[in-house]
Amino acid sequence: MNKNSVKIAVKDKTREDIINSGIKVIAKSGRDAASILEITKVAKVANGTFYYHFKNKEELLDTIGEKILIEIVDSYEIDWSSAKDNPAVLFAHATKVNLIKCSKDPLLLKVIIDAFHIRGKVPVILRGYNKSLIAHIEYGISKKKYDIKINDNLLANMQSINRNALIMISQGKNIDKTIQQAIEAKLRILGISSKEARKISIDS
Repeated sequence: MNKNSVKIAVKDKTREDIINSGIKVIAKSGRDAASILEITKVAKVANGTFYYHFKNKEELLDTIGEKILIEIVDSYEIDWSSAKDNPAVLFAHATKVNLIKCSKDPLLLKVIIDAFHIRGKVPVILRGYNKSLIAHIEYGISKKKYDIKINDNLLANMQSINRNALIMISQGKNIDKTIQQAIEAKLRILGISSKEARKISIDS
């Protein structure tokens, strides 16, 4: 490995250390209370090093959001290879995979829960979540499975269900039961009958 490659590797590692330290601090203190000073202390780097990699805390928060999108929220993406299936079943499966992934990483779980409480600018995490959610609903509408209109109230209700499920998981509640209840509640909002929603939630 030449000198330039070593420098790039060190630079990338330092940036990753700052990102992971940001996740730890946000999980502990919350998005708003997390300070650059605290993050640099955890990362064991100088303030100047932080600003070499990020313009400000907001840019770091967006980067963390993008990391979470890749690792967790993208599980909501539609598996088009199985798109012949019932759209409600696809959505239920995506919800289950998403919540299970969240449950396996306590730090990211806390960061995602915190993002649901942000007022004002919508965090990257939620923008990605809404984008995937809308794609699922639009697919269901195109297949005549859902007879609904997508609006802010619908998205807010979906977010509320997800947030409550994540909180219950973080509190150590039964994961399978929590996921089943979340799936059933979401499908009911989409207009699926109580009987079908219950069956899909159990079979997922």
